[in-house]
Parts: sequence; structure tokens; C-alpha cells
Amino acid sequence: MGLEGLLVVAIIFVTLILLVLEKASLDAIGIGLLVGLVSLGQLLEWAVQGFDASSQLIDAKDALALFGNYAVITIAALYVIGEGLNRTGAVEFLARVVLTSSGGRERRMVLVVGLMAGFLSAFLNNTGVVVVFIPVLIGLAKTSGIPASRLMIPLSFASILGGMTTLVGTSTNLLVSGVAENLGYKPLGMFEMTPIGLPLMLVGVVFMALFAKKLLPNRPSLTTMMDDTGIREYVTELSISPDSPLVGQTYGAAFADNEVKVLFYVRDEDMMWPPFDDTIVQESDVVMIRGSVDNLLEMQDKLGLRNHDQSHFDPRTMQYFELAVSPKSSLVGRYVGDLHLFRDYHTVAMAVLRHGHHIRERASRMILRAGDLLLVSGDAESRAKLRASSDFYLLESPQDRVVLRNLGRRALAIAIGVVVLFSAASVFHASGLLPYIAMAGALAMVASGCLKSRRAYRSIDWPILVFVIGTLALGKAMDHSGAASFFASGIVDSLSGWGAGAVISGLVFLCIVFNALISHSAVAVLLTPIAISSATAMTAAGYDCDPDVLMRAFILAIAFGGSICFATPIGHQTNLMVYGPGGYKFGDFLKLGLPLSLIAWVVVSLALPWMAGL
Repeated sequence: MGLEGLLVVAIIFVTLILLVLEKASLDAIGIGLLVGLVSLGQLLEWAVQGFDASSQLIDAKDALALFGNYAVITIAALYVIGEGLNRTGAVEFLARVVLTSSGGRERRMVLVVGLMAGFLSAFLNNTGVVVVFIPVLIGLAKTSGIPASRLMIPLSFASILGGMTTLVGTSTNLLVSGVAENLGYKPLGMFEMTPIGLPLMLVGVVFMALFAKKLLPNRPSLTTMMDDTGIREYVTELSISPDSPLVGQTYGAAFADNEVKVLFYVRDEDMMWPPFDDTIVQESDVVMIRGSVDNLLEMQDKLGLRNHDQSHFDPRTMQYFELAVSPKSSLVGRYVGDLHLFRDYHTVAMAVLRHGHHIRERASRMILRAGDLLLVSGDAESRAKLRASSDFYLLESPQDRVVLRNLGRRALAIAIGVVVLFSAASVFHASGLLPYIAMAGALAMVASGCLKSRRAYRSIDWPILVFVIGTLALGKAMDHSGAASFFASGIVDSLSGWGAGAVISGLVFLCIVFNALISHSAVAVLLTPIAISSATAMTAAGYDCDPDVLMRAFILAIAFGGSICFATPIGHQTNLMVYGPGGYKFGDFLKLGLPLSLIAWVVVSLALPWMAGL
């Protein structure tokens, strides 16, 4: 590995640090990778005498060509198809099926939801499947008394397991296939993963049905309490206006007659914690108050208090909505006080829920994260604006969310047609047609009226796609520079003595570890070149096996391993989607996700070498 290889390794470590620390957005990292790799490659070509231009990191022409990569185009089109199904309510019947099939029993409910979500995720984008199921499970939790915290994680995990069964089940499979094809190898077939993926999904769903009740918490969330008749308490941030009658009183006296609790107050950017009963209230003090909706509204009206953005609603028209922050939201990383919710949606953020608890800090100074829940207040027109946003999931019943119900059959027919054509292309070894089939399906969704063109554009997770393009460039640079071979030689040297099965197991385990830290998409793209180099190294070392079979098994190891992301919420976006609605803490994913990850690791490590005859 020469100078260019060392530079690529440095770029990999910088990328991993940015991903783990969340110091930059995904699209910024993707663009940075493209610009950095092309620029460094050009500088090396100019600076080093006799530098072979063909071995540079990646040239500008190849980098721009990645925007047309078949995996990227296919993923974008599948986002549109999935949004068409969601907007038309094509899978709304799932709520009735779950209700009638489960009989209200928790284990049976987890089993039915898991099987249904898993099978759907084999052919539809698993993010879209989870979007459909979240309000369904919220309704089930309210009617059955089963806590949503014991239903949401199994939903996410089942959708991930279902994605492992086919090529189009998850973007991970498409990305691994795309990287392999970029490096000159045959792409994955539509059902090439099914012989292992389907049994693994069934085993995983049964495991969750048996043990979710023991391993997951019984914890109420704001979502399941929204329609309760009991008194609910929220935490909000209010400021003392100059004309407030509280000015000049002590905090103990000012709030003594009000059924609220002052958690802390802020004065001149200093946060003051109790006890402060004898402290005098001053104008412009910012107080964090906990109380019921009625009490908070009464204080706002009578005591001259205002929300952090100085907006105010007539209590007679005020409505409350709960929003889950989307993993692809453009608002992630911004302060709650800078979201401009009043300007864009005519709503005000009243409270925030994170890790199952209200945050005891200034609401306006919180940095928004994917999976956070926002309790917002607005008027009658706010609901439509919030529902149309791609930054949030408005947590409500499917009947309230669906807007083009009469076109559901048409959308379902289009999706089934796409799946059939995908299968035919795989059977006849015409995988190059996949992006064209997917684009035709997306176009049919818009042309048939199931989806407006503007909504189609908004349904695509552009930051993820830009990030994927950047990581594809990094994968190519790893192969060209020798960095992939360097890492592969370390894996092969340490594990090859135990056979190809041990190397496959090591690759899958490496995927699981990285999935706990960064996005599964990055893991798939970064480790595929290493897996390919590992297979090449074993073949060169004289390992007694068909080289094509060995190469295929190693590529599939990354496809499976890239989806084993159950131990933390940050590894997969469906985990982030259920984080807030389930009222989870970070460790809740570990309790069920770690044993499920071990099961998946063992199954893939044993089944893949056996299936390949290694």
C-alpha cells in the first residue's frame, strides 16, 4: 500500500469519526468524499513524478458517473413507489388483519406483526413498511392495553429481517450488488439471499414473539397517552413578559397558587436550579414549567407568559399534535428554537420527549435528533401542513393519514407489477434492467395519480443517496489504492487457517460491530471491497475452492452482515423511527437486539458456507 492507500485509510477514519460523532450531515459527508477523493487524486498525479494516472484514487469522470449508478437510481425509485403505497392506503387493511389475527394476545400480536412486516419488507422498502405500521401499533396499544414499548422494536427488527430475504428488500443489498458490479463482478440476483434470509427471518420473529415481553420494558410514551382521559403533564418553556403580574414576586409566591411545578429558570444565560423560592421574578426570565395542558394555558393567559418564540394561540382553537422526527429530516441538528415551526406549519413546539423522558433543559436550545418526539400546538389548519411534511411523522391513525384512498388498488397493482418484473429480470439474468423497471414503476405512480410529482420528489431521501454516492466513490478508491487489499490481508492472515467459513464469520462480525456505530449503508459500501479483496487473497494463496463460489459467498456475507443492525438505534433508520413512539432508551435496543444479532451471526456463519459448499 503506497501513499495513495495511506490517504484513503486516513479518509476512512475521518469519515468514521464524523459519522460516530454526528458532526456533519450525511449529504455533506458524501459531497466531501467525492470532492476530496478527486482533488487528492489529482494532486498526487501532479506532485509525484512518474505517477501512473490509471492508479489514482478516482477521477472526476468516474465520480460523476456514480450519480447514475444503478443501485442509486433503483433505491430512489423504490422510495417513490413506497410513498405511493403509503399515500393511497394500499396496505391499510393490515390494521384489521392484525386485530383479528392476534386476538389481543401479546405474543401472538408480536408474531403476526413481525411476519407481516417481514414479508412486506421483502418486496417494499422497509422504511415505508414501518411508517404504515407505527400508527397501527399505537392504536393497538391503546385498545389492547399492551404497551407500545413492547411492539415497536419487534416491528423495526422484523422489517430489517424481511429486507434480508430479497435483493430489493433493503438498500443494503442493492448497494452491495452495485459495488460488486462496479468492481467487475456479477450483481446479486433477486432471490439469491432467500434460502438463508427467509429461515433467518422466521427464526428471528419467533424469537421476538417468545422473549420480547421479558426483554423489553413496560414503559408508557406520550404517543400512547395522547387520547387518555387522565391528566397528562408536559414540560414547556415560557418567558416572563414585562407586563406579567409575576414580576417582583418571589418564585415561591408567584407559582404557589398554580398547579404547576417550576423545574428551573434561566436568567442572563445562567441556568438556576431549585431551591429558589426566595428569588425575585424578573422580566425576561425563562422558566421551564411542568403541568397539565389546562394549567399551562391558564398561566399563559392570566400571568403574561409566552412561548419561547413569543407566539400565542387562542386556547379555544388550540390543538395538540405529536410528531416523530424523521431520520431524513432536514431539521436534524438544528436547535428547536430555530425550527421556524410557526412560520412553516403555524405550530409551536411545546415539549420534547427523548429517551423516554422529558428533557430537563431549555427546549429552545435542544439540538434536534432523529427519533425525537415533539409535542406541538397549532390550529385546525396545522394538521394538513404537518401531514404533508417529510421532516416529521404525524402520529395518528392510518385513516387520518391516507389522502388518496380510492387509488389504493391501483398503487398496489403497480407495486406488484414491479416485483414481478424484478423477479423476471433476475431469473433471466437481466439485472441491468432493474433501474429501468423501478423508474417505470415510480413514473406509473405519478402518471396514475397515486402520487403528485412534488410529493414524489419529497419522498426520496436525498441526503442518504448523496452519502451513498460518496461512499461508492470511497469504495472504488479503496480498491484502486490497495487499501482494501491491505485490510483484507489482515483478515485473511488471521482467519484463513480456520477455513473460508471462519473468514465469512469474521466479515459478518465486523459488519455487526460497525453497524452499532455508523449507518448500515456506509458499512455495506466500505466493507464490500474488503470482502472481494479477501476472496481474491484466499484464491491467490491456493485455497482449494471454486474462486467464483468463494467470491460470491464473501459478497453475500457483507449483504447479510450489513443488515444485522439490531443492537443500537443508530445503525438503521427504522430503529430511529420507532425510538420516540416507543418511549425507548438507548439500552432497550441492546437487550433484545444483542441476542438477535448473535442468532443472525451464527445462522449466516453456518448457513452461508454450507450453501456455497465451502
